[in-house]
Amino acid sequence: MLETREIRRFVVLAEECHFGRAAARLGMGQPQLSRALQRLERTVGARLVARSSREVALTEAGRSLLEDGRRLLAIAEAAPLAARRAALGERGTLALGFSGSCAYAFLPAALEGFRRARPEVELSLKEMAAARLVEALREGRFDICLMRGAQVPRGLAGALVFEEPMVAALPRSHRLAGQPRIAPRQLAADPFLAFPARDGTDFHRQLTEICAAAGFAPRITQEVSPMHALIGLVGAGVGVAIVPASVRKLRFDGVAYRPLAQAGARSQVWAVWRPDRLPAPARAFAEHIGVAVA
Repeated sequence: MLETREIRRFVVLAEECHFGRAAARLGMGQPQLSRALQRLERTVGARLVARSSREVALTEAGRSLLEDGRRLLAIAEAAPLAARRAALGERGTLALGFSGSCAYAFLPAALEGFRRARPEVELSLKEMAAARLVEALREGRFDICLMRGAQVPRGLAGALVFEEPMVAALPRSHRLAGQPRIAPRQLAADPFLAFPARDGTDFHRQLTEICAAAGFAPRITQEVSPMHALIGLVGAGVGVAIVPASVRKLRFDGVAYRPLAQAGARSQVWAVWRPDRLPAPARAFAEHIGVAVA
């Protein structure tokens, strides 16, 4: 096994092609350098230099070792910096899971900024329903997740990173589509489209709570996911829906979005991770989106 010190001495000797100059450059005596070369040649099992009274010439084996030696020294010199950068989350892989609706809100801008700040972090992105995100996070398939909800799932750590109002999504032919704002009570007689409660998505619970606060229970006629499918059915006149304001970026010709005249009708996005596992790139991403990680 070659030591970095031995390789460095040989590289200096090969560059100087002179024992005296190489020894001076290395801060050691010429006899000491000569003995070091002999030990290196015994380790390699081949002559590395052809000595003469005037100069040192590399053998074929010496030229090969010089090429590899320079490469090994470069790696050895870069390794501590690379390790420090990995510890700071500037290198490595970030496995990020997210609910589909997060892609309409702050996620694109957050990822763009993070990629500029950490260009050497490889991103592994996966969209899933909330219930599956939680399961995958607990199994270690994600480092951190972004999901809608009212709180952090049991047994996980997290923080609120984004909040936005809810809006009504109506067919353009709807009787209320021309109003600037809509009170949820005005939709009490309409058929509602909702996300399936079994998906673990918070939208189903929010819909029932918003309607309950307005004094009625929604008449849910279809449970649909993902979000673009639900909005497509709204555009087809199948029913109405209550969705986060950022969903307005889904521009379907037959859909009108109107603000809700109800205080507290808001949707929250949380960053969630396992309390016993948050790799450095995930920690850096959390800090990038304004989450202080203890």
